[in-house]
Amino acid sequence: IMAKLNVSTIGIIIILIVVAGGIYLSFTGSIPEIRQEEQKEESIAQPEIKSIAGRVISINIDENSFVVLQPKEEREFTVKLGEGTEFIRLVFPFDLNNPPTDGNFTPEREIVTIEDLRASDQVFVRSNSSIQTGQDIVSPLEIQILP
Repeated sequence: IMAKLNVSTIGIIIILIVVAGGIYLSFTGSIPEIRQEEQKEESIAQPEIKSIAGRVISINIDENSFVVLQPKEEREFTVKLGEGTEFIRLVFPFDLNNPPTDGNFTPEREIVTIEDLRASDQVFVRSNSSIQTGQDIVSPLEIQILP
């Protein structure tokens, strides 16, 4: 009988310790803090985006800016040109509907201005800083109007 009593008593003590530990962790908030740290690590692991491609949906020549839409993500970005922004149009030395068979070519880079940009043009925007959803892209390094 003594051995059974000791095993029962030990089992009850273990259960009480586990319950008390759970109550303590709930009140101190240690569990949510651990989860927040895990979420922070996940967000840090995402790569920094410094370029986007999309379709021009509006142009404001007076403010030297335009709005580009990333169709797949359905995100809009206002791009504000700076004095150092290189603005070019890529020109292929052949008809895109009839490309050369050897596949060996280099597109020409024609320097253009915002006045040459049209709504529905496809563009590639390269920035020196991280591009964030909901924030303007200010003074990007380069804008390419794609063929």
